[in-house]
Amino acid sequence: MPSLGTTSRGEQAGRHVCLYFGSFNPLHRAHLQLARYMVERALCDELWFVLSPLNPLKEGLRPLPFAWRAHYLQQSIAGDDRLSLCPIEELLPEPHYTIRTIRALKMLHPTTSFYLLVGGDNLGLITKWYAYERLLREVRLYVYPRPDYPIDEELLRGLSGDIYICRDAPGIQLAATDIRRAALEGVDLREETACPELWEELVAQLRELDTN
Repeated sequence: MPSLGTTSRGEQAGRHVCLYFGSFNPLHRAHLQLARYMVERALCDELWFVLSPLNPLKEGLRPLPFAWRAHYLQQSIAGDDRLSLCPIEELLPEPHYTIRTIRALKMLHPTTSFYLLVGGDNLGLITKWYAYERLLREVRLYVYPRPDYPIDEELLRGLSGDIYICRDAPGIQLAATDIRRAALEGVDLREETACPELWEELVAQLRELDTN
């Protein structure tokens, strides 16, 4: 596993890395499609999945174990050196605020330019984020569309910062919640996951979590 998101190719001065935060509980096919869109459109050189132990805005959620989600994500992106797992938040003190994580990464990788990828739903919540104004001053924000969450143009005009709307990005139709529910109900959605060959392992993990 690359250490804190550093790729196996080593540190490259001047590289542009897009950070895609999430619990990825689990990572699914639409996540991968969006990640590959970002690098294939040359919006960044690499994309790092920043695996979150727990989203501060999703208190009460019981995610799959961090180590297992990291294992699943790593298996899902194996062979694509444009994509990496970044497990830094497991090592940082709580709460895991985005701006703190990005500043930690900047200290570790001072020659790298970092961007942040968020969904249209999160753009609507951006003013609830910790130190969001400072965050917008420090990184470019890429926003991808989400069904039922149209871009709030009025909010957008009121935000200061470098914000780019990826209007032709693939929308994420399926939620990880749908995959978890289907797995527990015996519905096979392996082809919608990021790693179909680990479907049985995913189902076993979810059932164990559900019974504890």
